Amino acid sequence: MKIDLKNISVERMEDGILHIHLKAGAEIGIADAVLALEAMEKLSEGKKRPVLIDAGEFSSVDKEVREFSAGSESNTFTLADAIAYDNIGQKLMATFYVNKNKPVVPTRLFSNKDQALAWLRTFLQSA
Repeated sequence: MKIDLKNISVERMEDGILHIHLKAGAEIGIADAVLALEAMEKLSEGKKRPVLIDAGEFSSVDKEVREFSAGSESNTFTLADAIAYDNIGQKLMATFYVNKNKPVVPTRLFSNKDQALAWLRTFLQSA
C-alpha cells in the first residue's frame, strides 16, 4: 500500500515497515509533515511500526519539521526510525537532526538501505 503526496510518498512494505521517501528537490514544510503523519496513520492500521526514511537528491526539511518529527506527537505510529542517506550532505543533515532534536524513538543512520531494513526488522519481533 502506498500514499503518494506532493512532496513525500509513504508506503507500507510487505513486512509491515513504513517507508517515507522525501521526493527529489522537495522542500518539506510542516504541512507536508502533517500529511505524512496522516498517511502513516492510515497505513499503520493502528499499530506502531518501524520506519525507513530516505530522501531524494536536493530535498530539504525545515526546522519546524525537524522539531515536530522528533517529538512524541508525530511518533504515535513509530517504533523506530532508520534514516538512509546517499551522500555526505544528507548524512550531515541527518546527524544534525539526531544530535540536536533528539528523537523520542530509537533512531539510527545508515549508508545502506539493506542494513537499515535489517535493523528495523529487529523491531518487528516486538511489535
